[in-house]
Amino acid sequence: MTRFVTFIFLASVMQFSHASNALDYPSVWQCDISKPNWYCDEEEAQIPPVKSVPQPAASPNRPIATKDIKTAEQMRVELKRREDAAVMNPTDANLKNYLELWQVTQEKGATFADNWRRVVWQNPQLDYSLKRPANNTAIKTYDAQREGNEEQHLRALAKEHGLIFFFRSDCPYCHAMAPTLKMLGEKYGIEILAVSVDGAGLLPEFPQFTDGRSQAQAWGIERVPALFIGSKSTGDHAPIGFGQMALTEIVNRIFVLTGSTPGQNF
Repeated sequence: MTRFVTFIFLASVMQFSHASNALDYPSVWQCDISKPNWYCDEEEAQIPPVKSVPQPAASPNRPIATKDIKTAEQMRVELKRREDAAVMNPTDANLKNYLELWQVTQEKGATFADNWRRVVWQNPQLDYSLKRPANNTAIKTYDAQREGNEEQHLRALAKEHGLIFFFRSDCPYCHAMAPTLKMLGEKYGIEILAVSVDGAGLLPEFPQFTDGRSQAQAWGIERVPALFIGSKSTGDHAPIGFGQMALTEIVNRIFVLTGSTPGQNF
């Protein structure tokens, strides 16, 4: 018990060692022999006081010269202090003082970025652009390969799955999206089931529709257009998206959500 209380006492003293005089007060764990309690015994009263830990060289209230800044933490603290001074009192001297250190951070940032790219170029295992290209030439190759993978995936998916299109008869976005979905179905051979959430139709692209008022309520659909993918054999379904979407976006979402693992194609 004595060791445990001694540890707690030392920890509490260290916690408040930086406090100003106005906040220096005895720890709640400090022993008071006149008022014994379950966590206090006479041995603890003999524990010598812990010396205060010195304040760091730089703090919001202690300016530090630019030449004396040796660590990133010192630079962050001093830059923030100078920025606050310049914002609250934008004199020429305060602004010059802030910009002087800001210039130093820019120079260090440029050196860091330059060395970063040098290391990445010479170590392919660290180069993320080899997985997801960043230059225009490689991006075209990547996109062409991905489009081929998406088309192959959707054609295979269409054999066992279909798309469920929830719409409302007076929804302009639903009417605008209907031709896109019809084109999607024709291009990839995937079946589109149009479901009306208000029981009415008026979609030329999908004259045959299903009254889905009860289904929309059961699935918690509050926004249309809404697009789901469903299994023809099991009835399992999952949302693809809500709101009007372009053809490429729909294809991309279906591929990402059903044909890849998180992070694989990002």
